[in-house]
Amino acid sequence: MPETRIYSLHLPAENAAVRPRKQVMVTLRVHSPRYLAQPYIAWRISPYQLEISGYAKWEMPPVDMISEAFRDALIAHFQQVRVSNAVPDGSVVLSVNLRRFEGVDDQFGELVLDAELSTAEGKEIHRMTASRKVPLETKDSAGLAKALSSALHEAVQDVVVAMENRV
Repeated sequence: MPETRIYSLHLPAENAAVRPRKQVMVTLRVHSPRYLAQPYIAWRISPYQLEISGYAKWEMPPVDMISEAFRDALIAHFQQVRVSNAVPDGSVVLSVNLRRFEGVDDQFGELVLDAELSTAEGKEIHRMTASRKVPLETKDSAGLAKALSSALHEAVQDVVVAMENRV
């Protein structure tokens, strides 16, 4: 039986002391397909087929890693940040739909997510898609973790900057 290996992402920490935070309450929601709500590493071997590793896992499901990365980045920019499906009055809502978080053809890591910023009442403020393909330095799960760390950091920064410009 092969040895189980656990991988994590490494994202640079946000520096909250650099700038004042906006006096805005943000409610964060993150959704994903079922396979990204499990901790197993996924490799896309064709446009129609995913291979889920039984012995290589993420430290937590990708949907949770995405939620944590967005929460940490938002805290550096906004006064209040909560992860919840309940939306208090006066809050803006950032809904993130994680569509891809996987290795592709042993060549690159792919991250695709949709982000929608709306009011508590549901009025859309901004919508965008962040898509990143980062070449793998090594054709293994450690290389994938490094590539997806980079992709996630860039995508989170793009979404937060776009969001900050609209609220």
